[in-house]
Amino acid sequence: MITLTDPLAPFALFEGVSENVRITLARLCTHRTFAPRQVICDVNSPDRDVMFILEGTVTVSSYSSSGREIAFAELAAGQYFGEIAAIDGRHRSAAVTGRTKGSLLVMSGDQFGLMLRQHPDIAWRVMVRLTDLIRRTNDRLQSFSTQSVTQRVSQELLNLCKPSQAVPGTFIIYPTPTQAELGTRIGASRETVARVLLDLAQDGIVIRKGRTLNIPDRERLTALVEGLRGGLQTKVA
Repeated sequence: MITLTDPLAPFALFEGVSENVRITLARLCTHRTFAPRQVICDVNSPDRDVMFILEGTVTVSSYSSSGREIAFAELAAGQYFGEIAAIDGRHRSAAVTGRTKGSLLVMSGDQFGLMLRQHPDIAWRVMVRLTDLIRRTNDRLQSFSTQSVTQRVSQELLNLCKPSQAVPGTFIIYPTPTQAELGTRIGASRETVARVLLDLAQDGIVIRKGRTLNIPDRERLTALVEGLRGGLQTKVA
């Protein structure tokens, strides 16, 4: 829970840091709000600020040479972004856009660097986060180079689904991302994603009910990712 007196308390980055230190660090930040679809920063942004999400959700993305958006991640309250530019002093590596309305605490890049030098435990957590980012980027590159669109859609659905509380053994995605949103996450057009989802629905692998996507047998979806059993590979390139 975010508190006005100690807004950094919910952030895992500051776990174990004393309340006095957190409050002091928060006072060095400025407050900023954002709206849905508002660009918070992009590769052309001149600043090197690090931003801590107090409320709301943002999308981290990049753009291909043809202008197609490729979404890397969605970040929510308790997470942060902007540390790469703050550390190396170069331009930002991605664009960040508001998915919902929300608010941020903004720390300057210089202050962030000073904080890391003064607090080794915080610096260690930043390093762990960056190594996780490298691993996920490697997995993403492997996916783009070795997997079909059907496999990438299936993998994204696996990443998003959660166990259903109503029907044991099944999984759901709620709210279901739009076809365009799924396309930006996997680097495919909305039309191609629509064809894949139709094929999955016709094979009974997914069932759409309103804004909920039901996955009655997660193992079948996993099998598609691992070996594309069931013939879907021939339907979508």
